[in-house]
Amino acid sequence: MESLSLYELNALVRRSLEQCLPDECWVQAELSDVRTNSTGHCYLEFVQKDPRSNSLIAKARGTIWANVFRLLKPYFEEATGQAFVAGIKVLVQVTVSFHELYGYSLTVQDIDPTYTLGDMARRRREILKQLEEEGVLTLNKELDMPRLPQRIAVISSPTAAGYGDFCHQLENNSRGFYFYTEPNKYYVDQLKELKDNRLFSTCSLIPFGKTQAEAGERMKT
Repeated sequence: MESLSLYELNALVRRSLEQCLPDECWVQAELSDVRTNSTGHCYLEFVQKDPRSNSLIAKARGTIWANVFRLLKPYFEEATGQAFVAGIKVLVQVTVSFHELYGYSLTVQDIDPTYTLGDMARRRREILKQLEEEGVLTLNKELDMPRLPQRIAVISSPTAAGYGDFCHQLENNSRGFYFYTEPNKYYVDQLKELKDNRLFSTCSLIPFGKTQAEAGERMKT
């Protein structure tokens, strides 16, 4: 019986992929893991989920080399206002490679931010529709607004540029007020139940007088 060694089989797979696939192709996927190392390379895991069951149906390793990543990341984040993190859907241009030892992987060459913007808008519409169906969409508007709000809930990705700007304005306010922030895990879990896969942080922000001690004391009440 004729047989192949494992290396020979993997080499055959590599040659077949090189002959059959185009040099580059555009792929839609969700990022389930995003990591960078000290040299600036970015290592990813791409996934696709079944829209009905939300179970994984495809997965692939990906790499963005440092010379591409240092340009691609700020370009994407500026265009979308969204941090390049796990949980977002992307449209990326990739090359496909297969290594006899390391297996199948994708190397990212480019990204289309408009695809992610469209997906974010779709997800926002779905969340608003769900909240409306549950009768909670306008609950906050029905509350009386106090003359001096003491508790403000901010729901945002912890790495979002807008959230950073908001905190900067609080810390550098002209009146010298101190603000106490506290992450709230309960609301993070509630957001996950809405099937929004972005990583959210919920903070209670309480403005108080002229000393940090006073802010801490009022936080206890």
